[in-house]
Amino acid sequence: MEIHPVASISDSNTIEFQITGLGDAYFDLSHILLNIQAKILKADGTAFTVNDKCGSINYLLNITFSECHISLNDQQISSESNYAYKTYIQSTLFHSDSSQKNFLRAGMFYKDTAGEFDNTDVTAAGKNLGLNQCYERVKGGKIFDMCGILHIDLGTQPRLLISGTTIRVRLLKAKDKFTLLATSGEFRLQIEI
Repeated sequence: MEIHPVASISDSNTIEFQITGLGDAYFDLSHILLNIQAKILKADGTAFTVNDKCGSINYLLNITFSECHISLNDQQISSESNYAYKTYIQSTLFHSDSSQKNFLRAGMFYKDTAGEFDNTDVTAAGKNLGLNQCYERVKGGKIFDMCGILHIDLGTQPRLLISGTTIRVRLLKAKDKFTLLATSGEFRLQIEI
């Protein structure tokens, strides 16, 4: 089932989804996928060009959001104010190298080179290979796709949600200075979905 945001997301810091409870449908929260199309712009809204050197931090799909709130039937169940940190730690510690190199890549997970976390040189000469790979996907201001699981606590339990339950997911966007790395200039991430 494909669910779209409740409201327009253009330049919004909040993205909200609602899955209305249906008669006979059961939901497996461990398989909620988030699919986003985005592009990087200069801070003033002008196009990001090939000459601009800006990349993203690791696992951009989930790091894009600083908070994630889950409500069931209008009762808030989960509120994660450190969502970006939690998703990075989970993906680094609890996923094998194989899964990091395969399905997490769809969410822009590229392992950083040890000792080069502060290196913001996105060119091929840069020593942080993870940052270089992220840059290759976003360079030139092109729209790029990201897809991956939503890391929510409720998704770690093995039971299905009963039918008739309305699920509301609210994601708050992190600051662009947190998600984007550049040697000079200011940039912003525009989500297209």
